[in-house]
Amino acid sequence: MNFIQKLVTAIAQNDSLLCVGLDPQEKFLPTTGDIFTRLSDWGKNIIDQTADLVCCYKPNSAFFEQFGPAGLRALQEIIKGIPEDIPVILDIKRGDIGSTAQAYAYAAYAQYNADAVTLSPFLGQDSITPFLEEPDKFVFLLCQTSNPSATAIQNYGTPPLYEYIAQISKTWGSPEQIGLVVGATQPEALQRVRDLCPESWILAPGVGAQGGDLQQALSAGLRSDKLGLIIPVSRSVLGAEDPRRAAQLLRDQITNTRLDLNLPPYDPYRNLVDGLFSTGCIKFGSFTLASGKKSPIYLDLRRLVSYPSVLDMVVDAYIDKLIGMEYDFLAGVPYAALPIASIAASKLKRPMVYPRKEIKEHGTAQAVEGVFQPGQSAVLLEDVITSGGSILAAAETLRAAGLDIHQAVVLVDREQGGKAALKDHGINVSSVLTMQEILGRLYAQGKLDQTTYLEVRAYLAGEHDHT
Repeated sequence: MNFIQKLVTAIAQNDSLLCVGLDPQEKFLPTTGDIFTRLSDWGKNIIDQTADLVCCYKPNSAFFEQFGPAGLRALQEIIKGIPEDIPVILDIKRGDIGSTAQAYAYAAYAQYNADAVTLSPFLGQDSITPFLEEPDKFVFLLCQTSNPSATAIQNYGTPPLYEYIAQISKTWGSPEQIGLVVGATQPEALQRVRDLCPESWILAPGVGAQGGDLQQALSAGLRSDKLGLIIPVSRSVLGAEDPRRAAQLLRDQITNTRLDLNLPPYDPYRNLVDGLFSTGCIKFGSFTLASGKKSPIYLDLRRLVSYPSVLDMVVDAYIDKLIGMEYDFLAGVPYAALPIASIAASKLKRPMVYPRKEIKEHGTAQAVEGVFQPGQSAVLLEDVITSGGSILAAAETLRAAGLDIHQAVVLVDREQGGKAALKDHGINVSSVLTMQEILGRLYAQGKLDQTTYLEVRAYLAGEHDHT
């Protein structure tokens, strides 16, 4: 089994989201025997008392390294003693590249048999990739940590650095490969990361000795399925007079709070749709489309440039669809999609090109702006697809310049045949939302009266002729 499979199995088996940190301190250890024996016996005792109460264990390598070679041998021995069906997160917080990162990964997986590790993302994707080469393993990236001074760095910038880490992590690997470390002491950040990464697993330290509020952490960090969150606790269990009793009380408190929470169904785009409506990017009335047909609903995404917070949500939605696609360039379709493509390219650190609507008769007189080589590929970004004509025109211009075009991403599909038409031209279209989905969300939120809702729904369903 891979890490996630083992984790979910242990959660169900022990009815627990509790992770016990195996962090030995001198005051916790037996007083007799050499240091290897003292550490090994201590670890075995903690595991024997808590193995039926946890979803995983998290030994921190530093607490073993401090005792030298004997401590590292004890770490190996303790991990060997953990039941096979309980996953191990080795807390190492490594961050390096090349052969050094490969050596760290080999040590964690081959020498210590860890199922997952904690890593620092500061050196970028290169520092993470070696740890993802083992398909059954998992990494937790430091995102918003629980120590107070971390906010001076992790909250820096707009958006803050921790949000950027959460967002870019989705381009480095799937939720089955990469999770995030977000302190339970930062419930607002925890909620924001959950919003940005709705499927990801989050390791949330800080409950107990650091003062994190358990109910707030669970409310902010759980997914709608009441999973996706691991609560690691060390000192509150290890330092207790009765570690088993302490772990049991924590397990039960987590379980009861988790079950009592009334979490809303997961809707990744609720805030996005609300933002589009409140800014006038979604309008209701009578509008003439480019095709000449009349429509009772209209999307005007050119307005987004005046609403940076909503524009940022839109860009993030595009990025979600771009994850896993292979391409050399992003290509924005003029004009509404150009700022979207520009910001997405900047966030993803990918180059961008765009076809001109009108070719200049002066200067370079180029049909395509940007630096590229024939044979390279680009994915087209457009705001809305109706018939697919604007996307096809852009694709033909880019193809004539030598670029390979076979993918497109749009924010809204009006579901009027555009996807099928483009597929005939070798272009697969992914959409964030359909017009029907937007309509349903707005009606459910009370943003539309019943008359307007039914009228537009009938139009979208083709029940009325608006030509």
